[in-house]
Amino acid sequence: MSEIKNYKIDFVTRTKELLNDNFADFKSKDKEVTFLLNCLLGLIVNVSENEKKSKLTFNGKIDHAFISLLPDKVGFIIKKRHSEDLTDERVEKIETKIGHKSDLKSQDKFWFINKLRNGIAHQNIEGINEANKWVGVKLWNTYNEERDFEIIFTVDQLKSLALKIADDYLTKHKPTNEKKKTSR
Repeated sequence: MSEIKNYKIDFVTRTKELLNDNFADFKSKDKEVTFLLNCLLGLIVNVSENEKKSKLTFNGKIDHAFISLLPDKVGFIIKKRHSEDLTDERVEKIETKIGHKSDLKSQDKFWFINKLRNGIAHQNIEGINEANKWVGVKLWNTYNEERDFEIIFTVDQLKSLALKIADDYLTKHKPTNEKKKTSR
C-alpha cells in the first residue's frame, strides 16, 4: 500500500480510482448502491469539511454543467423573508415555495452539496427498487423536522455525480508542482 502524502487530495484520488476500477466488482455482487453511497459521502465530507470557508470547489451558483448531472426528480423549499430584520413588526410572513430542478440555478453549489451530505449522513435514504433489484435512492434533508430537500438518483446518476465531485475537487486542488508539470 502506498503512503499518504496529502490526505485531502490522496483520499479523493483513491476514491476516484475505486469508482473507476472497482465499480464493476461491486455491481456484479449487487452492492453498487452501497458502494456509491459510501464513496459519495466520503467525497462530500472531504469537500464540505475542507472548504467550509473557501468554498473553492463548489463556489457560486449551480450552473448548467452541474444541473445536467442531476436527476429530474429534485424538490426543495425556498423561503423568502420580506425583511432581514425579524424584529421589524411590519414583517408578518415568510413566503415559501417549492423549487424543482429548473430552479436550482438560483441556489449555491455548496448549499446543494451540504443537502446531499446531510441526507446521507443522517441516513435519510430510501431505496428505489425495480424487479427485486436496488436501482436508485431517494435522499432528503430535514430542517426542524420538516423535509426541505429531496432528490431521487439512479445508480448511474450517483456514479456520475461522485466522479464529478472528485474531478472538480482534484482540478481545484492540484499541488503546485503538478500544475507546473502539466502546463509545459
